[in-house]
Amino acid sequence: MKDSRLEYLFDCYLRQNCSENEEAELMNLLANAENKIRFQKLIDEVIEKTEMEVQMPEHVAASILENIIDSDTLNEAPVKDKNVYSLRWTKVAAAACIILFISSFAYWISLQPAKDKLITTANVPEEKQTPIKPGGNHAILTMADGRTIVLDSVQNGNIVIGNNKIKKQGALLVYDASKPLNGETAVAYNTLSTPRGAQYQLVLPDGSKVWLNASSSINFPTTFIGNERNVELTGEAYFEIAKNKEKPFHVQVGGMQVEVLGTHFNINAYPEEGAVKTSLLEGSVKIKKGNISGLLKPGQQGVLKNNDDNIEIKKADMNEAIAWKNGLFQFDGADIKNIMNQIGRWYDVEIVYSGKVPERRFEGKISRDAQLSDVLKILELSNVKFSIQGKKIVVQ
Repeated sequence: MKDSRLEYLFDCYLRQNCSENEEAELMNLLANAENKIRFQKLIDEVIEKTEMEVQMPEHVAASILENIIDSDTLNEAPVKDKNVYSLRWTKVAAAACIILFISSFAYWISLQPAKDKLITTANVPEEKQTPIKPGGNHAILTMADGRTIVLDSVQNGNIVIGNNKIKKQGALLVYDASKPLNGETAVAYNTLSTPRGAQYQLVLPDGSKVWLNASSSINFPTTFIGNERNVELTGEAYFEIAKNKEKPFHVQVGGMQVEVLGTHFNINAYPEEGAVKTSLLEGSVKIKKGNISGLLKPGQQGVLKNNDDNIEIKKADMNEAIAWKNGLFQFDGADIKNIMNQIGRWYDVEIVYSGKVPERRFEGKISRDAQLSDVLKILELSNVKFSIQGKKIVVQ
């Protein structure tokens, strides 16, 4: 049994066994300046002691880390390469608990009457850095005539522009192809683009579904006519293509073409990544560049490096390939540059390296809903240091 009420309630909170009344009692105790030192000691013990493995049941840790860290892959045999740093679930669970706990406490304090705030203000450090929040659902639609629509400013419902009937449903744009173009009307092309720190979804006129990642764009016709369905992509997107044997679907990206009939796949074509990666989840796709081509089967990834005409086909982790679509960063042996590229695009921040780039490889999953500071705290468990300077992250 714990030797104080504070310790007992704190332990209940970490186990997620607190009732609403107990949680409120704990927050009241923490708001008392007399408990500051005791509370800090409890936090230090949780982070430092490996007894956390015993104190926290595995299913509870998994629940706490849901949408922050998912370390199922980390319970496998340890990696022998000394440069590969796994985010061990027990340590990460402890750190994530504290992050969540402090966030909950700060939120609770913000809900208290003004007189309570006056009592606690002196004990809460002043926030010097404005928290950098994760990206959201933002996009710009560019019409064939050059007009642009900032979709954030448009209410849900139908948008009628010329022959186009478009429906906005939250972060989803749906093109209605029920009204065909007449024979004298030229095909019009629209472009949906996302800035850094943004994502969006699109249903094409043929019913195909597209998820756009940050800093990406897709150019497409408002109606598919003829014997083919052609779109152009920059950045990254996940596709679920409507089946139509009479009209194969083509994606033009990075100097190559991906041809499909009906399938699920992801294309990552950011210039800074140094390659175009096509990952197939379902069906089959053909990758072509000039006279070179390759056929992908489910579970395979085609890699075309920049300034190279050779297509490498290999097995790949599909969960990692589409983790961004599912609201996660997933690292399965990724190096620090790959990780920071993803973070930079999603949080719209500049990445700067101080001195030599740390030689680290990481494994784990982190929610894309987390604030940037929380993500960096978790990554720092693997002996990499970061500092945030405005909209710039310095990696040390």
